[in-house]
Amino acid sequence: MTHREKRSGIIARVALILVCTNVFAGNGSAAGGGHYVTVEPGVRIHYDVLGSGVPIFMIAGGPGANSSRFRYTHSLLKPLGKLVYIDNRGRGRSTEVKAAAPGANTYSLEADVMDVEAVRRALEAERIIIYGHSYGSMVAMAYASRFPQHTLALCTTSGIHGARVWQERNIDVVKRFLANHYPKRWARIVALRDAGHLTGQGELADLFQGIEELYAYNPESEQRLHAQFEDFKDRKSTLFNPEVYRAMVGADPEWTIGGTLAAVELLPELRNYTGPALIMGGRFDRICPPINQVEIADALPGARLVIFEKSGHAPFIEEPLRFLTVFSGFLEEVIPPGTRPKVPRSQDSANDRNSSGTSP
Repeated sequence: MTHREKRSGIIARVALILVCTNVFAGNGSAAGGGHYVTVEPGVRIHYDVLGSGVPIFMIAGGPGANSSRFRYTHSLLKPLGKLVYIDNRGRGRSTEVKAAAPGANTYSLEADVMDVEAVRRALEAERIIIYGHSYGSMVAMAYASRFPQHTLALCTTSGIHGARVWQERNIDVVKRFLANHYPKRWARIVALRDAGHLTGQGELADLFQGIEELYAYNPESEQRLHAQFEDFKDRKSTLFNPEVYRAMVGADPEWTIGGTLAAVELLPELRNYTGPALIMGGRFDRICPPINQVEIADALPGARLVIFEKSGHAPFIEEPLRFLTVFSGFLEEVIPPGTRPKVPRSQDSANDRNSSGTSP
């Protein structure tokens, strides 16, 4: 660790102490009534706003998850901008398409991108910073590629850039892991599939759950922090919608990618976005591995790549202080000083904006 990184780590701890009195006391950390924007007849998108300044859009993974996971660690970025927690259609408090008017767009990457654009317009923001985790990285990358004029910066963690790597580096990796490490469970999976069952529902879906070894550097870290931040969930919201997941990944999602994501490949599009980008990942992420992040960063002319050495799929859970140091340092560089919220910040913090990551 360099002297600069050590100083940045100290500053991050001080920032945590200062900000926690507002965030962890409940001032905007949990979802309130929120806001809605109608994107199509019968389809309303829910979003919450925390803070002021340049909008920083938070796009959740899954697909099918809501924005609850961002309401603890990520809320500590409030001093730098306006945090916008979005629930794409069918997720959180947003409208499920099955209950919408006939003809409404189904669950797809394209629809999710347009949901984001609708929220940007509702906020009357000329440019936004867009951040996505896991599947949410696909939404963030697609948005930046298709709306570069409205993208101030692109940020991702644990990204995935298309159907091919979803199959080869996610689905197939999970299957091999189960076959090698849980042979009895794998035998039951094979038996159920031979009997005509699909992995999207019922017992066969359950057999693919609870494999924390694939997601975490230290599974106990994630379990401990999830328990600690239980109060930050939006309890009036749908935390995960399996119908969205099956519609986008396919009816047999743990075996073969299908659904509306089956033909999506984003790397060729990324050349359309030439602005600042921060691409982050965990060294021990087995389902969205560092090679994904290298390929994404290589495709973006202005990208910075940071790999977290003691993290899996969620660096913001396993290395929260370093994650906040890296992310906030990048945001301080790209957000124009005159647009930042007027909150006390130390001079040392302003002088220690840069935090380098370990090379891949």
